[in-house]
Amino acid sequence: MKAVILAGGLGTRMRPLTYLVPKPLLPIGGKPLIERTIEYLRSHGFREFVVCVAYLKGYIIDYLNRSKGGLGVEIEFAESDVPLGTAGQLKTAERLIPDTFLAMNGDIVTSLNVSRLVEFHKHRGGIGTIALKTFELKLPYGLVEVGQDSRITAFREKPVMSFMVNAGIYVFEKEIFQYIPEGKVSSLETDVFPRLISEGKVLNSFYEEAYWADIGTVSDFERVDTYVSSGAAEFQKPL
Repeated sequence: MKAVILAGGLGTRMRPLTYLVPKPLLPIGGKPLIERTIEYLRSHGFREFVVCVAYLKGYIIDYLNRSKGGLGVEIEFAESDVPLGTAGQLKTAERLIPDTFLAMNGDIVTSLNVSRLVEFHKHRGGIGTIALKTFELKLPYGLVEVGQDSRITAFREKPVMSFMVNAGIYVFEKEIFQYIPEGKVSSLETDVFPRLISEGKVLNSFYEEAYWADIGTVSDFERVDTYVSSGAAEFQKPL
C-alpha cells in the first residue's frame, strides 16, 4: 500500500517562517517535519510514498531526493504549480495510485497506530476511513438550555465541551478520485466528504487514544518542537 503525504500548502499562518522554507521542511525535534512523517509511516511498514507538492516544491523535492536512500523508501512526487487544497492536491497523485492507499496531511505529528487504522478499513470496507481525535473547547460563558415557554431547564457555567474531530489521516479506495475535480482548488473537508455522505457512500471513522498535534501556527510549531525535543513521546510503532 502506498502512502500519500499532502505537502503543498502555503503555510500562511506560519509566516514569517514559511516565506523561504516550506512548512514540511521546518525542523521538529531537530529533523524536518516531512522526514519525521516518513519515518513514522515507515515504522508501520510503508515503503512507497507519493508526496504532493506545490508551494516551494523544489526545496522539498531536492531534500527528499537526497534523503530517500538513507530513509530506505521509494518516493514519487505529484506536482502542481499552485496549491489546490487538500482534495485538489490529492487529485494530482491519482496517476501514481493503483489501489487502496493511506493519505496524511503533511503538518501533523502523531503516535496514532496507522497499522490498526488500515486493518480497520479493510475489515469495514467503504470508500474511506477517517481517523479522529478528541478536541475539548471551554466555553467562556455560562451555557443556558431553554425549554418551552422560555423556561430555563439547565445552566452550566463555562462548561468544557468535547468533540470528535478530523485528525487528517485517512485510508481511501481509489474511487475517491472520482469525486475530485481535475486541476481545481478543492477541499476534502468542505467539498468531498459532505458529498460522499449526502450520496450515501460508506465513510467510516476510526478512533484511538494517541498523541496528535497540528503544526498550524508559529506557536504550535514552538510547542510541538519543544515537546518532541524533550523525548516525552514515542512516535514509532512499538516492536
